[in-house]
Amino acid sequence: MKKQPQPAREKRRHSLINLIGGLLLAAAGALVVLLYFRNTPWLWEWYEAYQQRLAQAEDYVLNLPRAEMVTLVIPPIVLLLYAIKSVIPFFPISMMCFITSAVLPMTTSFAVNIAGVVILTGIKFWWGRRLGGGQTQKLLKLHPSVRAFLERDSKSKPWLLFMFRLIPYFPVNPVSQIYGAMGFDFADYALISLLGFLPRLVVYTILGHNTFDPLSIPFIVPLIIIFTLSGVSLIGINMMLAKRPKE
Repeated sequence: MKKQPQPAREKRRHSLINLIGGLLLAAAGALVVLLYFRNTPWLWEWYEAYQQRLAQAEDYVLNLPRAEMVTLVIPPIVLLLYAIKSVIPFFPISMMCFITSAVLPMTTSFAVNIAGVVILTGIKFWWGRRLGGGQTQKLLKLHPSVRAFLERDSKSKPWLLFMFRLIPYFPVNPVSQIYGAMGFDFADYALISLLGFLPRLVVYTILGHNTFDPLSIPFIVPLIIIFTLSGVSLIGINMMLAKRPKE
């Protein structure tokens, strides 16, 4: 089978990312419309019947046997899952935030997820540090989107790290490993990574805490924020990558 030329592949990738970004912005717009019409009588008639089932699920969660044991057991399990995610990234951070904030108090779940992100990003960072700087170029070749930004503005690694963490498009583990291999200071790396993740952690935690009231403002508004942030970020990345110097 004939290999597709590099420019053609890049063009298709840019088109796909723009499409995804546009769909995310469209979803945010649809949620704004839903927020405006949320008090429509026919919608609330349906929602009241649906909320009865949600209330049963919420009561089940809140009245689990030995609820105090659940509060003690969930945090270490979640932290273990974050550690596993650094090796096998088979579930998103949003899922972890939903689980913790649906079962635990909001402040506790937020603290657990902050600790989890530090563990997640720290493990791969130290793995990259152990491999050494000689592996940096090899890692960058495996992840061209990250390489494109580092080559474009290699002197602004702290700012780029914040952007990598803020934008959902970039994979967590490769970025962590690359910064470890580059010999980046760990304290600065951990702080910048956490600041970049913070907006998503706040939004995901609020969403999880309001899972059982999906037509409420505290549930819809964070969704609008995360869809808008993701859509604008994807389109912005595409524009920046399109302007990078050609090799």
